[in-house]
Amino acid sequence: MKFLNPLRQAVLLKRYKRFLADVQLVNGEVITIHCPNTGAMTGCAEPGMKIWMSDSSNPKRKYRYTWELAQTNNGDLICVNTHRANQLAGEALENNIVPALSDLANLVAERKYGYDNRRIDWCAEDAAGQTVFIEVKSVTLAEGAQGFFPDTVSKRAVDHLRSLQDMKSDGHRAVVLYVVMHEGIKHVQAAHHLDAKYAAMAAQAEAFGVEFYALSCDISEHGITPTGLLPMNK
Repeated sequence: MKFLNPLRQAVLLKRYKRFLADVQLVNGEVITIHCPNTGAMTGCAEPGMKIWMSDSSNPKRKYRYTWELAQTNNGDLICVNTHRANQLAGEALENNIVPALSDLANLVAERKYGYDNRRIDWCAEDAAGQTVFIEVKSVTLAEGAQGFFPDTVSKRAVDHLRSLQDMKSDGHRAVVLYVVMHEGIKHVQAAHHLDAKYAAMAAQAEAFGVEFYALSCDISEHGITPTGLLPMNK
């Protein structure tokens, strides 16, 4: 995935009201930009961080710029735009980067499924004719090289696991694909210390046959490329 236009660099002053951030441009001007991430953003939104933002080039937008990347003190890049995760997952699936999902056909995004007609991020068919439901999760929380999901309590994420388990019980394949959006993360696990219910549900779903994979990505100010799999820790 390449950014359509060159990203613009700035320094983060503060993130607030979930969807907003104040940044200082290279010329010293302070502006407000859109933050496309509703999570806790722990370690991703520290004042003074170097950030990059995309330009909508739309004068009618209230906030012309969208926050895309941040850089940690040790130089690791993080993609904070959670909407990019689905794009990267689709690219990885189309290019057979996940070995267990390399035989998929009829790949469709945002298909409705389940008893409550929720939307699955990606749906496809494997070589055996099974329907494969793939839920994508963006991982940015790092403690050292360990990545965690979620970064705060998430009832929605627990509900997604229940729905995937239902799909598995109906005879389909069900997959959680963690898209790792932080260069410093080298392995991934459920965040027991932040959301014990999610961690317990993830363990239950895996025991039931739901598949879990973690996708690594190369990140730069020019674009983001899915590269392979990272280990999953218990």
